[in-house]
Formats: sequence, structure tokens, C-alpha cells
Amino acid sequence: MNNRGEIVKVYEAIARGLSDMGCTELFGVLGDGCVYIIDSFRRDCNGHYVAAVHEGSAVLMAQGWARVAGKVGVAAVTHGPGLTNTITPLVEGVKAGTPMVLLAGDTPAIDREHAQNVNQRGLVEATGAGFEMLRSPETVAEDLARAFYRAHVERRPIVLNIPVEFQWVEVEYQKPYLRLPETRSVIESSTDMDDAIGIIASSRLPVVIAGRGVDSPEAEAAVLRFARRIEAPVATSLRGKGLFNDDPFNLGISGTVAHEVALDVIGRSDCLIVFGASLNKYTSGERGVTRGKRIVQINPLPSELGRCTPVTVGLLGDPGLTADAMVNWLDEAEIPGSGARNDDLLQELKTYHEKARTKLVHSTPAGTVDLYEVAFAVEEALPKDRVFVTGSGRFMFAFWNVISVPNPRSYVDGNGFSSIGIGEATAMGAAKAAGDRPTLLVTGDGGFMLSGLSELATAVAEQLDLVVIVANDGSYGAEHIAMTMHNMDPDISLLPSRDFARIAEAFGCKGLTVTSSDELQAAMSAVATRDRKRPLVIDMKIDPASVYGGAAIARP
Repeated sequence: MNNRGEIVKVYEAIARGLSDMGCTELFGVLGDGCVYIIDSFRRDCNGHYVAAVHEGSAVLMAQGWARVAGKVGVAAVTHGPGLTNTITPLVEGVKAGTPMVLLAGDTPAIDREHAQNVNQRGLVEATGAGFEMLRSPETVAEDLARAFYRAHVERRPIVLNIPVEFQWVEVEYQKPYLRLPETRSVIESSTDMDDAIGIIASSRLPVVIAGRGVDSPEAEAAVLRFARRIEAPVATSLRGKGLFNDDPFNLGISGTVAHEVALDVIGRSDCLIVFGASLNKYTSGERGVTRGKRIVQINPLPSELGRCTPVTVGLLGDPGLTADAMVNWLDEAEIPGSGARNDDLLQELKTYHEKARTKLVHSTPAGTVDLYEVAFAVEEALPKDRVFVTGSGRFMFAFWNVISVPNPRSYVDGNGFSSIGIGEATAMGAAKAAGDRPTLLVTGDGGFMLSGLSELATAVAEQLDLVVIVANDGSYGAEHIAMTMHNMDPDISLLPSRDFARIAEAFGCKGLTVTSSDELQAAMSAVATRDRKRPLVIDMKIDPASVYGGAAIARP
């Protein structure tokens, strides 16, 4: 089927090209600009097509899939309104650094009065996503491969614009050639390396912070060897969640959601060694934990070095290989450890975690449950090998640090653009990449109504092992905070009561409502015994005046 010389139509060549480059999942919404490609992909190439309800959801599903699978996600939409519906998700993908390719049909060039004609290049470029044009029927293989290559190396969505008049043209099939570069470099000897070793050697309280760029078990092990060699406690960025789970000196998440022990230790540190993290304002606690410190940053992408926070030394290289190289240099120079991994810190962390549940869970008015109580219950009810996805909202703080994941690729946040309604479809794409593992989605009621409800139909059709926790505080949370901060009546931020459990049941999900601690325990029993081919939606009734964010618990 894929041999050069076979005559196929362009839409068939695109579908086969996707398959030949390893694409197995295609997310989309049918339209006359993409229907033939999608049909050929599933019919001729044995690909799986996930039919979303909304084009924006299709893009988010592809992004969720990409972040869990560690590959380029793919979606397809039609021209005009099909593409305009993807604008916010494209921005989300750009800000989150998610590699994906969006196939977008385009109206015939000769039909200037076509009802769906719009400047598609202008729309795409305004989002920050990349734009590639299918230049001719003869360049399908080259243009498709280039879109995938750019998505991989630029870490953002790339839209491949496909004029509909090309799709029925017959061409000789050519298999796309795609070889993605590996970033596996380390500078063994350089002035920067010498300076970094000097800074580390003189530090008395170093802290190692790792992010999602530490993207393999081997890299994680190497960074941990380095931390133990210099006797430094470890912490992660939010997107590095899942690293160092078994290390007793794990401070958890650094920055704006750090717990009190982490804030104290990182705040007192004199040196930060940052592997595979951008050290943005959230990880740096609005720059509070970086001020006055010497910072060594290691990243394989030159554009990331010093991008968010000025650093003392930036080392361009693979985090794992660089960590091992620095250990070798320290050993050769016989540099002693810092002593920062000590019994006092170990006891402090142990005491904090033992008391955290009692400290964080509060009583709430009748008919509601506490967010931290919910988070702790969910943490215990689901298997530890899971995928965890959050939308955007004030409920995030309780769940970000309580819910554990086995590795960074098992955590996906829909918060790059700080838009509600992103997490729902993202979780469905993540669930498609999760294999036999369950996927947990935590979302707010506002975001769930914005985009989650309609896509329940997709989750049911795909028989996803998806557990949805709706933190239903009956309000738009950020606006509720904004009003109460200024001593204003927050009634405008309040939402009418909805029975999400019954709505979910109508879509074919299992639905539950929780208004008390007893009902919470019953719901967790239902989680443990759930039908893994039927999504479970749990409507958690939360008091809007009792929701609080900020410091949370980070598991060691």
C-alpha cells in the first residue's frame, strides 16, 4: 500500500503519510475540508479516529494525547468556522509547549465569495502557532513531514493548511521522510561548566529543582544521583510532578503552591541547580525564591536558558548526561557534600506530612464537603499508576499537591492560557494515551459547563476509563475571590444549581453526587468498583466561601 509508484488521490496520500509516520490516533470533527482524509485514515490505514463534538475539543484531545504519549498529536478540522473554533486551544498549545499537527482544510482559491473563506494564515499566526501550506499535490510527503518536524523541534502546534481543490488530484505516493533529532549533548569541559562546579562546590544549602525536561527514568535517576552527591534536597516544578517520589528529601513542588517546609528550605537556600525547568514565576514563587541566589540552569534548549529568570550559569545539554558529568567533576576534585540532607530536615518533612491532613481539612457547611478532604479521598481510592489532569480554577491548589502521579508524563494541566474549559477535552485525549491506566480529571463547575458536558458523549463513545471530579462550588471562583477581596457582594459570580450527576447519566456516564463525608466515602467505593469502560462523573458540592488556595501539601 505504501510503495512509491502507486497512484493515489491527495487525501489518500495525506492519510497514508500520517500512518507511515506513526500516527495511530486522529482527533477531529468532520467537515467537507477534512472528511475524505479522516475517512481514508480509518478505512485504508487502520487508524483510529476520535470524533469530537467541537473542533476546539479535538485540538485539546490531540494535545492531551501528545503530552501523555510523548509524541506529536494530530487533529483535523475543516475550513473557516472549523478552524476559528480552535483558536483558544491553539493558544493553549503554544503556551504549554505542546507538539501537535492540525490538518485544516482551506476553501478553493478561485472562490473568493465562499461563505467559509477566511484568512487562515492570519488566524493561525495570531495564536502563536506555526503555519505550513500544502504547496502542491506533488509536495504532500515533504510538506507533511515538515509540519511534524516543526511541531517536534518547536514544541508548539503547527497547522498544515490543505486547499480542498488539491484533495482529489491523483499523485504518485511517496512515503514522508521524517527523522527527528535527539537532544543528547553535554559539554564535558567549558568555562560555563567550570563556573557551575565552582558555584556548587561553595554552596552550603543547595536545592535541586527538576522540571518536565527530565523526561526519562534514566534522566531522573541521574539528577537524583547528583542531588545525593552534593547532599541537596530536591523539588520539582508543577510540570515536573512525579519526579523523586521515593526520595525522603523531596520538598515537593517549588513556588506558589509549595508547602511551608519547602518554602522555608528553598527560601533559605544559597544555590539552585535547575534541571529541565524554565523557572517561571510560578516555580520561582513570583521570583521570591530566586532573589539573591546563585542559579545554575541545565536545559537542552538554548531558548530556555534564562528565559524566565536570570541565571548565573546556563549549561546547554541533556539534564541526565549533564548531571552525571557534574558528578564526575565533583568526584575528581574531591568536593565534599553540602550537608543539607540531614536528620533535622528529614524529621521536619516527616512531621509536616504526618500532620498535613489534619491541618488542611476543614469543616464546611451542611450539604458540602471540603476540597482537601475530597483530594485525600481520591488519592487513596485510585491506583497510584494513573494519569491526572486538571482544568483551570481555584480548586487546583488542593489537588495539585495531594494527588500523586508516577512520573511527569502522567500529569497534564490545562492551565497554559488560564482558561476554564480546557481540561475536559484534554483529559479525554490523555485517556486515549493512558493505556490500561485510569485517568482522573478534576475540573470546576464553570469549566465543565463551558466545554465538558458536550464532550461526555465522546468519552462514552470511546469507553474511556475516566473519573471526573467536578469541584462544584456554584460560582466562577476567580471572580468570587475578586469580589470578596474588595468587600463587594459576590452574587454576580454565583451560578444556578445544576445536577451534574443526572446530566452525566443522560449522556451514558455513571453519575454521583456528594454532599457529605459519608457520601464521599460511598463515592470512593464506587470509584474502586467502577465499570472501567464507562466514565464516572462525581458532582462534589463545595461551599464557595470555604474554598482557599495557596500553600498546599506536597507528597515526599
